[in-house]
Amino acid sequence: MKPEDHEENAAEGPGDAGAGPDMALTRNQRRCLVAILVVAAGLRIAWSLYATEEPIALVSGDAYSYYYYGQELAAGDGYVGYTSGEPTAYYPIGYPAILAPLFWVVRHTPIPDNLPLAGSLLNAAFGTLSVGLVFVIARRVFGTRAGLVAAAVTAVWPNLVFYTATFQLETAFILFALAAVAVVVAHDWATGPPSRARLLAFGAVLGLSALVRPFSLPFLAGLVVAFLVVGCGWRRALTALGWPLLALAVVLTPWTMRNLVVMDSPIVFSTNMGDTLCLDRHADATGTFQWASHEGCVEPDTPEVERNSRNTRKAIEFVLEHPDKELRQILERARYMMEQDHDGLTAAESGNANRFLGHRLRTVLARTADWFFYAALVLAALGLPAFFRGLRPVRLFVVVAMLSLVAVPLGLWGNPRFHVPALPFLAIAAAVPLTGLRSRRGLGPRPAHEQPEENRTPASVGT
Repeated sequence: MKPEDHEENAAEGPGDAGAGPDMALTRNQRRCLVAILVVAAGLRIAWSLYATEEPIALVSGDAYSYYYYGQELAAGDGYVGYTSGEPTAYYPIGYPAILAPLFWVVRHTPIPDNLPLAGSLLNAAFGTLSVGLVFVIARRVFGTRAGLVAAAVTAVWPNLVFYTATFQLETAFILFALAAVAVVVAHDWATGPPSRARLLAFGAVLGLSALVRPFSLPFLAGLVVAFLVVGCGWRRALTALGWPLLALAVVLTPWTMRNLVVMDSPIVFSTNMGDTLCLDRHADATGTFQWASHEGCVEPDTPEVERNSRNTRKAIEFVLEHPDKELRQILERARYMMEQDHDGLTAAESGNANRFLGHRLRTVLARTADWFFYAALVLAALGLPAFFRGLRPVRLFVVVAMLSLVAVPLGLWGNPRFHVPALPFLAIAAAVPLTGLRSRRGLGPRPAHEQPEENRTPASVGT
């Protein structure tokens, strides 16, 4: 190792899988991180104050449903469909359950009864916390400079800011998904696999994210990969997987038991998966949204639980009978999913129901968001190989999480909103070329157990 490389490692602190606990940030690094968080909070609060309007303009759809059910739970009226008047499990319980205590506090305190603004400000807090988690994850994967750059990119990402002033669940899901990843990457893998307590914590946080949206469940596969890379073997890796699965089951049990009692079915997440799967699986499917009233789905007035199971079966049967069509549809879904990144702006305006922006401003904001996204995609593609260099457990775990968040929606239908949870991970990948990390340096300090004996110092040896 060259002297300047060793000096840089001492200043940066361990930043990749296998390295020891991160060294304390320097004063300048702390100031930079605080400035990034202040910018993240400022942008999100400012957008919330500007873009949030009461009452809600669109009284149907996903966002309104989360808002409505949050109010119902806060009032103690249960989870009852606003169209059917019957108990429902059509939407996952996670996000409405997060909104419920906030709405209760707003309703029972002198705080102004502006529930939409309260929800937006909660999203602003969640978004700012997510920026901090991006720093934690990127720092462990690629070093402090990469952590600061990734956090800065996430802080100013236009579409992430736009989503603050909506009742879409993306902002909450991103927070819990990043928190689950942070639990794993904060472990010092040079000392061996994570402890039982950390695995239980990972499973619990993963369960919370899955209650918001179950797209994060493939993170478990990333954990297995990390165990194998660290040398545990298949048997030990699968055995260790039991601990996060146990915690996951504990978190999911109350909602599942409620559904077993109230819906007469052990629904783990929601009953909208059948509709979601059948939307894009029929002869005239185009890759994007269609109402679940075509021949690929059962009759819309079929009871909720039965409709979910029958639509799921119909979707699976269509794929088995038309594998070539499914492959083409995956490409179409990917095109629709990645074609733009200003859907948060559309959501903030409730589609066409609350067009508060002028045409010129809307166009400028939309184009800025799209070009920011396209540039980040190119940079992330350039940084992607770095995750596989050296086969380090933390990097592989993070890349599995990122790729799974992109891959899972491709089995549904093409919607730009589905790629939003992957944006912070794209920022982490984009930080690699942005920080100018060079492959000849291995993209960060080598793990302590890989360093020559003469180069090991208190700054580079795991404790």
